[in-house]
Amino acid sequence: MMNASRGKTLAVLWVAASFFAEGNASHLRSHEHLHSARHLRQRNEKDNPSFSGVSMFPTGSLSYMNLMPDCENALYQKVNCDDAVSSLMTDGYVSSFDNSTLSTLVCNAGCEAAIAKLHDAVSTNCGETTELVPGLPIIGLVNLLWSNWNQSCFADPNTGENCNDVIDAFPDVDMSKLPKSDLCSYCNVRKLALMQADAYTDAYDDNWQSTYMYVAQTCNISVSNFNSTPSAFNVTVPSSTSDCVSGTIYTTKEGDTCDSIALAQGVSAATMFYINPNILNCSSIWPGTNLCLPQKCDSVYVVQPEDTCIDIAVGAGIRTQNLIDYNSQLTWNCSNLHATNPYWGTTLCISAPGGTYTGHAPNTSTSTGSEIVNPPAGVKVAPGTTTDCGAWYINVAGLTCTQICLMNQIAINLFTEANPSLNKTTCDKDLIQGNAYCVNPLDGWNWGSGANSTTSPTPSISAPSTPPAPTQTGIPANCNAFYVAKAGDDCGTVAAKFGITKDHFHEWNPAISSDCSSGFWAKEAYCVGVSGTSSTAITSISASTPTSTSASTLVVPPAPTQSGIPANCDAYYVAQAGDDCDTVASKFQITKAQFHEWNPAISSDCSSGF
Repeated sequence: MMNASRGKTLAVLWVAASFFAEGNASHLRSHEHLHSARHLRQRNEKDNPSFSGVSMFPTGSLSYMNLMPDCENALYQKVNCDDAVSSLMTDGYVSSFDNSTLSTLVCNAGCEAAIAKLHDAVSTNCGETTELVPGLPIIGLVNLLWSNWNQSCFADPNTGENCNDVIDAFPDVDMSKLPKSDLCSYCNVRKLALMQADAYTDAYDDNWQSTYMYVAQTCNISVSNFNSTPSAFNVTVPSSTSDCVSGTIYTTKEGDTCDSIALAQGVSAATMFYINPNILNCSSIWPGTNLCLPQKCDSVYVVQPEDTCIDIAVGAGIRTQNLIDYNSQLTWNCSNLHATNPYWGTTLCISAPGGTYTGHAPNTSTSTGSEIVNPPAGVKVAPGTTTDCGAWYINVAGLTCTQICLMNQIAINLFTEANPSLNKTTCDKDLIQGNAYCVNPLDGWNWGSGANSTTSPTPSISAPSTPPAPTQTGIPANCNAFYVAKAGDDCGTVAAKFGITKDHFHEWNPAISSDCSSGFWAKEAYCVGVSGTSSTAITSISASTPTSTSASTLVVPPAPTQSGIPANCDAYYVAQAGDDCDTVASKFQITKAQFHEWNPAISSDCSSGF
């Protein structure tokens, strides 16, 4: 009988196939008779046989997965084959190309060597266990391609003719009337054996098993096992929508995408993607999938190629922070506004989901938006949570992070940043029963240093007598600045961030391997400066303007500076890609005039010196 677990992988393989940069991935199903299988692809003899290669994943499309760089680059590697090879990324029956020239192009030794090279690169750099989604190892997709290439390119040992072409030429009659020379031919028997042994597709179902048994009996062939080979994939696509906060379930149909659904339903495509783990690719959602829709918003907007979050917010008459809060997955500085497509879509809410939220957090603490509300009495505040907060949630109801965020109209990014004991990818597991979490961090919560803030500025560094997070052995006793690593960091980026060499970073953090592949973990503190060196680590940051010099507030710049900065500057910001003078001044609630006064090397129009 067919392995029941294979059905669970069907949507995943179909989505994986759609990632091919060129060509058409086919989704086929096997049928009872040989001729009812669709053909992969047709092309005329006169077509130009030249080709430039195809890649399994378009460059940049996997950046959201935080893979090791060598692994990610291996997956973008081009396979030096005709683009028809992309048709072999199918979960179904592999049949003839209907064209001897095309068969020759796909089945030449160079293409086989290119697939082998891809397999070696992915195996070496990604390993056997790195997964695209839980239960779907990335190397399995390469194995799928290689297995289907073998099924497409085996030949009759006597004539050298492609076996799929041989089978395609069989007369279109019922199997019982098929000439025995065809039924019992090497190509037909070998095809069935390859299908039975295949662990990567759904092709070998009950009908094909019956066919194989009939052929074996009729042709007097000894076969030890007719059952399908257990699937190499163990994917369970979540389908439960019982915890849908909005109460609105949408069942997808053929052709649906995140954007088409979001536009039709008036919701944020980004939020919809985040709360539905069964959306594996926003551009191709498996028909019949039940989705929990987010709260509706009165107005949605489709992001245009040249848009910025500031442009969108101004056009909608809202603050940039509102736009970020309305759309889960937008980063704090909107740096991923365009990088989200095709994974989260391009449809954003530009009004509050669910309308203006008037409810209260479970402990009834409320805020005007500018007043600090003290944490609930007698309740432990989660470690590191900001107390620059206008509303609190006590974790007593057993809700998930998604439900908490939807109920309190806070973006998941902001929620986990304000409550750093929660990691976005493991948020539900990180929640502690009885702890209080901030669900309304006030403006400026992440850069102020007043008594009401327990968080560090971005980047999260400090120079206390006690490190701000767990550390590893070997850190020098005179370390005077720590950095708490975040997901996506590596040794090189941290060293560059604080203007130190990689050698210094490894010297001060000897538990980390030289290639940073072990000993470096998110949420642990690492030494980025020691006393007696020229370390450029920030030791404090203040929300006040630089009006006086004080030993307690004077800081060392965290990166190279330009001339003219006042000696009593007590707060620095390291510019990021996409910043300009206006956005930085706005971020720290100072005027442009003040910004230029304190940074005189920058031209008045910010075109030079920034």
